[in-house]
Amino acid sequence: METKRANKVKSKKPIYILIAVLVFFILFISLISMPSKLNTAIDEIQISTNVNEVKSIFDKYKFDLLETDENGNKCIAVEFQDELRKKLSTFNLDEKEIKHCLEWLPTAKTNVNVIVVPDLSRRILDEINNPNQVANDKIILSSIWKSFVEISMLKQDSKDKLIIDVTDVEQAKGKFNAIANNLQFDLSNHKGKSNRLYFTADKTDQFNLGIEKMYNSAVQKPLGADYVFYFKRYLESRIKKNTLFDNYVNKIVIITDGYLEPEESAAYTKLAPQLYKSLNIGNTNELISILGLNIPNVNVDLSNSEILICEVNERKKGKGKDFEILKAYWTDWLQRMNARNIKLVHREQATDITVNTINQFIKQ
Repeated sequence: METKRANKVKSKKPIYILIAVLVFFILFISLISMPSKLNTAIDEIQISTNVNEVKSIFDKYKFDLLETDENGNKCIAVEFQDELRKKLSTFNLDEKEIKHCLEWLPTAKTNVNVIVVPDLSRRILDEINNPNQVANDKIILSSIWKSFVEISMLKQDSKDKLIIDVTDVEQAKGKFNAIANNLQFDLSNHKGKSNRLYFTADKTDQFNLGIEKMYNSAVQKPLGADYVFYFKRYLESRIKKNTLFDNYVNKIVIITDGYLEPEESAAYTKLAPQLYKSLNIGNTNELISILGLNIPNVNVDLSNSEILICEVNERKKGKGKDFEILKAYWTDWLQRMNARNIKLVHREQATDITVNTINQFIKQ
């Protein structure tokens, strides 16, 4: 009897196994056919009709769609982010609306946009106040190039850019246009490849040759550098604004002795006697405004820009006094354009100090 019962149970064992396999298979098919949270979120994005709906979907899923990036940090799923940005781009948003979206969207990949504007005025020939200035400038420009290469080389599909510019096309003996293209390095079209492949020895040679030609022309006919004119006419087209897909930081490097003295107009940095007296009181900025000496306003938004002014150098007659006045002028002017980080540095006896300052500024 016991043997018969055991045989009966044994004969049913394959049936139990088959049923278990079928149940597991049905559950597996159900699981893989169920829409994932990512797919559900994307479906909701695609049928959304306005910015508020897109933001609601973002808020709903942002904590459920976390993944680990290549650096081991938690971030919101890239595919989810891409769909959000694509949908928002279909609404034809204006600049103000885009800024509002960027307040809640995850920060996009950051690109660096370096703009360098050397002063090619008579300061480059002034051996009394600025000995060996051309050599100094070339060292500074070379260090900017090296820093730019270092921060961009390991990236891929970035939109980093470096441009060497002048305040007026008449500078460099009117020959700047002929070499301008050789002093622009834009990686936005270098797609699908490591940036290492962009930064060849030929690119470095192109940079060095362009700088050499620019200064060779400039020393033949130096002209007053009008930075106010440059900011009005050219700067806005050079700086990059954040978009739904790209985040930018503009790094503007101005190489100048600090004295704003255009070729055919009065100096903007007027060294009035009252300003020297204000240095002891500490109200130089305030006094510049009271006397109406402020550098003229320029309607450019520098809220996404950092500014480094290097090689600021007092002339013999203003030693120990002019730097603070020049700093007050520049700081007041740039702050009125909402620049977020402003740094003025002296011309150093040891160029290594300036090189380190530039390196930190470009890379920070």
